Amino acid sequence: MEQLWRAAVIMADSRGVLLRLAGVFGRRIEAMRGAMAQAGERLGGAAWAEFVRRVQETVEDTLWSGYRYATLGLEAVPQLARPKTPRGNALHRLATMASGAASGFVGLPGVLFDIPFTTTTILRSIAQVARDCGEDLAEEETRRACLQVLAFGGPDTADDDAETGYWVTRLGVNHLTVNLLINNAASRLGITLSEKFLAQAVPVAGAFTGAALNYAFTSYYQNMARVHFSLRQAERRTGEPAAVQACFQDMVRLARERRRVTRRPGRGAVKYLPRAAG
Repeated sequence: MEQLWRAAVIMADSRGVLLRLAGVFGRRIEAMRGAMAQAGERLGGAAWAEFVRRVQETVEDTLWSGYRYATLGLEAVPQLARPKTPRGNALHRLATMASGAASGFVGLPGVLFDIPFTTTTILRSIAQVARDCGEDLAEEETRRACLQVLAFGGPDTADDDAETGYWVTRLGVNHLTVNLLINNAASRLGITLSEKFLAQAVPVAGAFTGAALNYAFTSYYQNMARVHFSLRQAERRTGEPAAVQACFQDMVRLARERRRVTRRPGRGAVKYLPRAAG
């Protein structure tokens, strides 16, 4: 129950401080999209559509070939050396942050390196969480579950829609083939990365933007992986997926209410943890 409560808190707090940076750079994204659309009368919006298509193709190619490399060596870690609960890997966040800074420093040409590197690193983080939750990385079902995390979309989802979006997307992609899952994940992640790269398109000045957004997106997918695989672990342990979902939804509501209480002005920090979830 404690692990399920931690997952509920993550879901309730799914838009952290760094994730809100995406909104800060929204105007730059719109300005760059407008510039691409106005590049010529013949192009219209075709320039943006072509850019998104190319990003999606790169992500799809990476997902097809990247799972084996993303999971390389993870299973070799002895069981005793593995954490008792899944946790985010700070090295992965720092690695994608460095990649984002480097690609942002040179502008759009840096995308050619950043897309496959960031995608593979995020996928490795997801796979590591899966392993820590007792998944067998050699199984096809685990590969599907890792790809499902990427299909959940980006961190621009509203707080109150995050939980609903998770269950709807999970239900929608649950029975897809690996081929369709990769197409679905590449489509969603491709759009997210396209807008991120537009925000960091200005050389040199884009270095900070690229670093901050890469860190934020990596953190988001790490957190969604912790939620996803914690739920799968609870479902395997209890054998009652419907009961796990109902319990988790109650916990998310409680965690969200706790967050609202602690943020009310003049009330001070009120902290509590439900006994049933401890």
